[in-house]
Amino acid sequence: MKYKPPLSVRTLRVLLWVLAVMMVGNGLVSIVEAGGGAFGVGYALPYFLLTACFVLFAVRAGRGEKWVWVCMVVLYSVLTFLQIGRFLGGDPAGFIGFLFLVVCLVLALSSTSRAHFSYSHRNPTMRRR
Repeated sequence: MKYKPPLSVRTLRVLLWVLAVMMVGNGLVSIVEAGGGAFGVGYALPYFLLTACFVLFAVRAGRGEKWVWVCMVVLYSVLTFLQIGRFLGGDPAGFIGFLFLVVCLVLALSSTSRAHFSYSHRNPTMRRR
């Protein structure tokens, strides 16, 4: 029987795809706002790098690799603090982004997600008794 990731990990993967689509949209809007050209692409480059990270995490999260979990938690934490700064700077949409990232962080830190990203589900001899 094939291993099926827990619900929290499957939900996390969906949210990662949603974040990837949102980052592509932000990148395209940034290019248009900057007037296009090389400057616009350079201005939008961080959004495209975040998109690549989110796509990579969404694809690899089903395998339960520890480095994916660590990178997701670190990236979610950094982005959460950026959203707090955005909200405190007067942008009400920052609060929505903050809530979205908190949900992702809670899902990533849940016990079923931690168990999935540990080595024990891939090697049954490593399970604790």
